[in-house]
Amino acid sequence: MIKTLVVLGGLTLVAMGCAHHNDVRAGVDGIHRVVIQTEDKENGSQEAIRQANHFCKEQNKYAAFVNEEAKYTGQMDEKDYNRVKTASRVAKAAGGAAYVFGGEKESNLGGVVGLGGVVADAAAGRGYTVEMKFKCQ
Repeated sequence: MIKTLVVLGGLTLVAMGCAHHNDVRAGVDGIHRVVIQTEDKENGSQEAIRQANHFCKEQNKYAAFVNEEAKYTGQMDEKDYNRVKTASRVAKAAGGAAYVFGGEKESNLGGVVGLGGVVADAAAGRGYTVEMKFKCQ
């Protein structure tokens, strides 16, 4: 079960890597924007920059950023959200290690713990919204 989830997660990441600038919205005044729903601000900012650069590169131009805004938009308190995300990462890592390296009992327990981490992560969702406005020059 866990091995299937790992394979599906890997395939999802590969498919997401192929999406070049799905979150870019072209503006009529030459100021475009990209809005990313993300688990954390830093990765969201990096993804927004990557998409803006790809959008402009198709026009043989480069992205010049006008402004950036990153804010928490999740359903729970931001501190609670970050605690859940941290706990889910720990559970997935510890569960995965026990599943792979443990004996039969440890492997079963590791699978349950890892799956619990996956469920908690999915329940918390993507709590941050990053919006960047840019021009292609």
